[in-house]
Amino acid sequence: MKTTKHNLNAIALGVALAMGSFTVQAVPEHPSLPGLHGISAEERISDYPTFEAAERTGLALVESALSLIAARTHIDPEFCSAKTYNVKVDTSVLEIFGQAQITANGFPGATTLSALTGEVFNIGGDTTGAHVIVTADPAASLAGANITGYLGTHEWSRLNNIFLDSAIWIFEHPQSHRLIPYDEHSIKDYYKRVEDLVDGPESWEYDWGTEVITKEFLPVAKWTELSWYRQQDGEDGVIKVRKDLLSPKSRAPLCRIVYKADGFAPFEYSGTVKVFRPGV
Repeated sequence: MKTTKHNLNAIALGVALAMGSFTVQAVPEHPSLPGLHGISAEERISDYPTFEAAERTGLALVESALSLIAARTHIDPEFCSAKTYNVKVDTSVLEIFGQAQITANGFPGATTLSALTGEVFNIGGDTTGAHVIVTADPAASLAGANITGYLGTHEWSRLNNIFLDSAIWIFEHPQSHRLIPYDEHSIKDYYKRVEDLVDGPESWEYDWGTEVITKEFLPVAKWTELSWYRQQDGEDGVIKVRKDLLSPKSRAPLCRIVYKADGFAPFEYSGTVKVFRPGV
């Protein structure tokens, strides 16, 4: 029988194990562990979010609006060209129904998103979470790019601490008029903290997560997201969202999206979205 190198290695390994002389190779720590441990520690000492239906509806509309804006950065000849959008979200008519209006400064047209929220129950009648369906009006246009067939599905866990979403749509290129299919998928964690600030304690909801955007059914970008949301609690509310494009070749994000809005209960917020390259 011919003894191969593979067989010799196997025999040597067996002998080493039997003699107790086998040494396990050192494995480095994952570079992201400090950041992940920090986030995990914050969540462990925090509370679960206390979202009402209107807040889930409104936050899902914000997510859809910013995902469309993030995908729009890939269409222009100059990637991530600076733009300013106005985004208004209103769920004041019915808590389970809401709309978002998106306009881009310097561009004609607008996008109206509509959302409908429903709770999911198990056989025993207990709620297991909630889902939000978002659609766009047929005349939707984002910074000159027409949108057709938009359908977003957003899901909340029973404790409101896990958010999962996906959406599909088609952009019409503003120059070539080519129809380009897009979709996005994201997962985020939410947690609540009562912050002891100068003016007294305030209830804030925090989120962090990751989003992937695909173009023509292939992934083209991955974004991280952080958000701060101050529940009204009798005062004016505040929401801020920051999305950063992840790039394996750069220490700094190549593109950043920041949304800042003020509003009132149940969820009526109006603000601006800035798209820019940090440091440019």
